[in-house]
Amino acid sequence: MKIHFGQIYVEPGVSFPFSFQFQHRLSDEITRLVAPSAEFIQQFGDDWELMFRISAKRAICASEICGPSVFKKSKDVEFTIFLPFDIIQRESIVIQSAISFLLQGVCSALDSLGIDSSGIKARLASLAESISSEPTTIKQ
Repeated sequence: MKIHFGQIYVEPGVSFPFSFQFQHRLSDEITRLVAPSAEFIQQFGDDWELMFRISAKRAICASEICGPSVFKKSKDVEFTIFLPFDIIQRESIVIQSAISFLLQGVCSALDSLGIDSSGIKARLASLAESISSEPTTIKQ
């Protein structure tokens, strides 16, 4: 099961400068850490993929997860994770905080599909730190 990440920001002035390389790195890391559950395979099949759309909102205090949306033609299950923009902007390490909120949202979405997210949870802090410290993570 391949996991993909993309970004779509709908609120003016509310976004994070994550690069295309960031999306690929995160996709590779998360795909490596999880496997489809029997429940997921039974419901969708073993050739389906997951897509997480990253977004943000000002007036929320915690991440909001929307979905899943199911696209049978492309064999794709999608979630949108809205990050709490104002809360994250107050943090001392903004990008690392945003990645932590994102990964927590990914874990919640995976759990809702019966997919074991313990591999991500065990490495959450180190993943957020290593990915945020890469120069290619942020658009220049």
